[in-house]
Amino acid sequence: MPGKSNIQTTDANSVAHPITPFQQMLRAMANDASAEDGNFGGDDLNAILSAESEEELWASDDRPPLNFQHLAGCELSIIGIDVKFSRGNNASILTPFIWTDDRGQEKKMYLLVKCVRISDAGDNRTVKLPPIGEVFTANTSARFVVAKLWRAQILGLFDENRGMTWECMVESTDLGDGTAVIKLRPVPKRVTRGTAE
Repeated sequence: MPGKSNIQTTDANSVAHPITPFQQMLRAMANDASAEDGNFGGDDLNAILSAESEEELWASDDRPPLNFQHLAGCELSIIGIDVKFSRGNNASILTPFIWTDDRGQEKKMYLLVKCVRISDAGDNRTVKLPPIGEVFTANTSARFVVAKLWRAQILGLFDENRGMTWECMVESTDLGDGTAVIKLRPVPKRVTRGTAE
């Protein structure tokens, strides 16, 4: 895990500037990133391989690869993250997570997030979501989501190797122009009633 750094950058006038937390994150993400190979760890085959009838089998590949926009309103348990470099340089992907390599080529980065839905929140949508309790992978380059997941990992709030997960809710705020801001929020507290003995 990357730690704090006092590494400085210099500009054209040889003036030293302390590296910002965002620049530290980009550098660490680029060190961890692997090339996009289109591999979702087989998660996209789970529905096919767990079909229990012919009808389920035919419908099992209707679920597209999920991103966090699809998961708006969902309550999730985050298991782990992997940093990936996007294939090519798709201009339609808008992201602040761009690393310039030693050859001066810009590489866009995003996260593959291994997670589980923990409630039926978010079920009222047209995109077919994984059932509650099924492990799946979703991708995101949403700036607030990536930064929060990255920091949560550094803080040790989730760690797949130690069996630690982190619960959150995906919130989408419509900006009114066909776009939305995606953020992570705490799972709402629920009142539980005990039984009298």
